Amino acid sequence: MELDIWVLPEECIAHIISLTSPRDACCCTAVSSKFRSVAESDTVWVRFLPSYWEDIVSRLVSPVKFSSKKALYFHLCHSPIFIDQGNNKSFTLEKVSGIIRYMLGSEELLMLWNDVPIPWNNLPVSDIIPSNKHVESRFLKACLVEDMSYLQIRGRMKLKLLSPNTAYEAFLIYLHRFGEIEHPPMKVSISVRSIGKEGESHGVEEVVNDANLFTSSVFSTSTKDDGYGARKRGDGWMEVKMGEFFTGEDDDDACEVEMRLWETTGYVVHVDYGLVVQGIELRPKE
Repeated sequence: MELDIWVLPEECIAHIISLTSPRDACCCTAVSSKFRSVAESDTVWVRFLPSYWEDIVSRLVSPVKFSSKKALYFHLCHSPIFIDQGNNKSFTLEKVSGIIRYMLGSEELLMLWNDVPIPWNNLPVSDIIPSNKHVESRFLKACLVEDMSYLQIRGRMKLKLLSPNTAYEAFLIYLHRFGEIEHPPMKVSISVRSIGKEGESHGVEEVVNDANLFTSSVFSTSTKDDGYGARKRGDGWMEVKMGEFFTGEDDDDACEVEMRLWETTGYVVHVDYGLVVQGIELRPKE
């Protein structure tokens, strides 16, 4: 005996659809007019939004009006959304899966020289990138780095702000201002930790790798593609992988991931032409 699905309460059908994916929910709208009504309901689409979506909306630099949760979902997918004042952080959702992507602008990062914090040389992107380089910049400002010896760049993100149970990769987004220079590979690392009330770290798991910021170098000894080599992005910038991590189910406010890049060889080089740092991007592992 066949059971008509409409024997079930609409709340049950909505719950079933909400356990699928945004793509599946969109496909369900083609079944029938009744199915469309349920598949487009707020009950379904609120499950595809981040659990803290109300906090995100309240922090948007440009306020957004939406008629439904589905409309809000696709607004967050269509282009990077700036959150918090200063245009230093951007947020977006992957349209098919709803997985969160973040980019931290250079002003959100910490730069050190010989472990001593130093101020970023943040300048308008239009002032430091040559007109013959065609790039699409996410932020209004970027950092111009001229001395790379013993340089260290750090970025941090609370795990609860990312999608749960998801494998992520972190990338440094940068650009050679005029041309490349020769420099030994730098160190990159990812660590997941819990921060105590006094600022101490617990359960640190750090994975360190070598990363080459330059597409070709006399210092490179590896011919294999291990994912930590420089590559050009579709927006004209360069990126290099800093590492990967898994978010798990922990929504503890004290748990965070730290991304680091640092120079360890003491190789003395003054980058006359400049290295421009846009920020660090966190996105789901492909």
